[in-house]
Amino acid sequence: MIRPTLAVALLASLGACNDSGPPAQPTAGETSERPKSRTVLQFLEDPAALDEAWARCRNDPGGIGDTPDCRNAGHAKERIMMVGREHAIEVLKR
Repeated sequence: MIRPTLAVALLASLGACNDSGPPAQPTAGETSERPKSRTVLQFLEDPAALDEAWARCRNDPGGIGDTPDCRNAGHAKERIMMVGREHAIEVLKR
């Protein structure tokens, strides 16, 4: 009889661990807007931006490596390797 009660208590306590609190408010010098991330197509059309973003993302996979820019740069790199830049751009513009 104690096991179901213990399981419920454990689940309740674990559920409370996910509370991250209210979002942080920007300070006077900061804006609340994030810079807009680039799309896969934008990376394919701008090889210099792709190379720069990919270098940053590979250098810090645990930090910025999971941002939308890094994921999109990774997808762009994959498409280039699989089908080539021109074909990947053509397919995404359809």
